[in-house]
Amino acid sequence: MSFPDRVDEHRSRLTKSDRALVDELLSYPAEAPLWRGEDVARRAGVHPAAATRLAQRLGYHGYPELRDHLRQGLGTGLTGAGDRFRVELQDSGGHSVLETLLTTELDTLSQLCRHVGQDQLDRLADRIATAGTVHLFARGNASVLAELMERRLRRFGIRTVNLTGTGRDVAERILSLTAEDLVVAFAFRRPPRDLSELLGHAQRVGAGTALITDTMHTLDPAPDTILSAPRGHQDSREGFASLTVPMAIANALVLTIAQRHDQALLPALDALDGLMAAFD
Repeated sequence: MSFPDRVDEHRSRLTKSDRALVDELLSYPAEAPLWRGEDVARRAGVHPAAATRLAQRLGYHGYPELRDHLRQGLGTGLTGAGDRFRVELQDSGGHSVLETLLTTELDTLSQLCRHVGQDQLDRLADRIATAGTVHLFARGNASVLAELMERRLRRFGIRTVNLTGTGRDVAERILSLTAEDLVVAFAFRRPPRDLSELLGHAQRVGAGTALITDTMHTLDPAPDTILSAPRGHQDSREGFASLTVPMAIANALVLTIAQRHDQALLPALDALDGLMAAFD
């Protein structure tokens, strides 16, 4: 069992200090296997003994055994974008780039249902359809997914806010966030800046939260809902990973919303057709 798998299995038992430690370990896969328990504790801002408690909570005898496990698995990881491309190019096996990419994407997509079930999509779709306002958050390459969801939901007549810009911009936009609203975030590999603060504020006001990701980030506070599925070659070497899988999840969510709430939402598409004809 890999270290992330252990974290996932024991997730419900993790304390705030545990999650801070795990975030450090998962965010720096190449460096983490070299750290002592007191090193990772200092980086996470927790008591030195917390590293030992985390290790035991995850089923290790102590932190040295956890570190040995990291060395066997995550310790060979590459963290740079250039390194991920180098791995992908080395793994082509004589095939063309297109053939290699298609093989990887089709294989990953074929495994999607093992990680995300239709029942999970149903529950999140219902929350989106009935939310007062859906606040969407993403950074970097993931931003295109938030833009896609915003456009699709807006066409259903669902009120949306795309939380773009700086942290101050986000703060202004979530000033009106209430318990009737929902925050949907897209984040991959490691949590982007401002995400923890956003989830914390949402929790304080009682708003729902959901995360679509490739790895089970141990955020503090944890989102209410997590849809997690691997992207591309995400073994211990961290190969190149595209947005095909999370895009499929986003599209499946949109279709599920339309199917389960057709009477309430599809008339908005009809009205939009009329408006577009008038503006053409």
